[in-house]
Amino acid sequence: MTARERAQAAMYGALFAVLAASGMLFLSQYATDVRFWERFTFGYLLLLVGYTWWLFGLLLAHDIRPRTYPAYDGEKIAVIIPCFNESPELVGECIATVFAAEGRKQVIVVDDGSTNGVQDHLLEICAGTGATVALFPENRGKREALHLAVTHLLDDDIDFVVTIDSDTLLERDALVRVVEPLKSPAIGASTGNVLLLNERQNVLTRMIGTYYWIGLNVYKQAQSVIRSVVCCSGCLAAYRADLLREVIDEFASQRFLGESCTHSEDRHLTNLVLKRNYDVVYVADAVSWTETPATVRGFLRQQRRWKRGYIRESIYTLSYAWRNKKMLFLQILLWDLTAPFLSLGLRLGLIVTAVHAPMFLVTVILPSWIVMMLVRYVFVPLRARDKVFGLFLYMLFYEACLYWLNIWALFTVKNRSWVTRQVAAQV
Repeated sequence: MTARERAQAAMYGALFAVLAASGMLFLSQYATDVRFWERFTFGYLLLLVGYTWWLFGLLLAHDIRPRTYPAYDGEKIAVIIPCFNESPELVGECIATVFAAEGRKQVIVVDDGSTNGVQDHLLEICAGTGATVALFPENRGKREALHLAVTHLLDDDIDFVVTIDSDTLLERDALVRVVEPLKSPAIGASTGNVLLLNERQNVLTRMIGTYYWIGLNVYKQAQSVIRSVVCCSGCLAAYRADLLREVIDEFASQRFLGESCTHSEDRHLTNLVLKRNYDVVYVADAVSWTETPATVRGFLRQQRRWKRGYIRESIYTLSYAWRNKKMLFLQILLWDLTAPFLSLGLRLGLIVTAVHAPMFLVTVILPSWIVMMLVRYVFVPLRARDKVFGLFLYMLFYEACLYWLNIWALFTVKNRSWVTRQVAAQV
């Protein structure tokens, strides 16, 4: 059995668990009946077990048969760095690591109307390097910066395009590693690993470091097995140049519910690649570094922006995935859009069950939950023992804060009062 076949078997098993959970719900007729909440809570735990089974199956398939890609062979890479009000020191470090990175490359820096004086520093930093620098007189957004770079500034002989944030630092081999999968004609985009420069700053940043690690090395790696990574991170993402030229106009002109979209650029660009039936993969050994907000307020502001965009793009994914990415369609429909609502019922069910059927809670619900959590996060202590403390904090923080942001995002998806990355970094 191939890795993809094992992944499909795991997915079908997860779907069966979901259907079984749904059946239990329909067996109950009265929401006021304690038995209803017992069945609901147990049924939802079956859903979680199914999801966990799916993740475990995908990661196991990855470990049994890891993917290898042809080695980089001198293809030309364009590196695009959008910048807005970044500190001159940090953007200078970013550009320095790009030039120090391996690979034949063209470097393009687009400043999006910065007002902190960084534009003058960019001209000084890039003088004599051969980098192309474009300066917007006013803020137009990351989409316009990427659109300008792709449509007007790319050399004709570019094979691959890598986009990085202006606060990202690269390992020397990051560029060549992240573009290697693109030598396969079936793969349209790839994304790299992200580590935190300030992970040891305080307890919160240690928790965020674990949050990043799980998102990349559990969820993205699982998605990579079915070649449907849903978001190429802005810290380090690579695209086929011909494909990027094909989608860039549609990318820049996206509208949602009649209004232009100004954020979640990385997720939408990935969506456009998947929509054209290309594969998208995660490359764990293509390593970049960035900083995270070090306060709860700053982190939650960042997550509000990300969650709302994630919901919008998940809805967009459903519009095409049912035709050519069926496993991705099931994942988005069941886990990203349906599960948050069912989780509300789970929390109410736990309260009702604890009051009216405590023995059922102790003998059935809690053991099921413990087994599910152990299986779901078993890869953390196995692969990253230094993240165990952060994992405990992450589980608590998710229940207290991050879960509720999912619900908030579902009900405010059209709201355009976005919080920018720069504001989040200042608080």
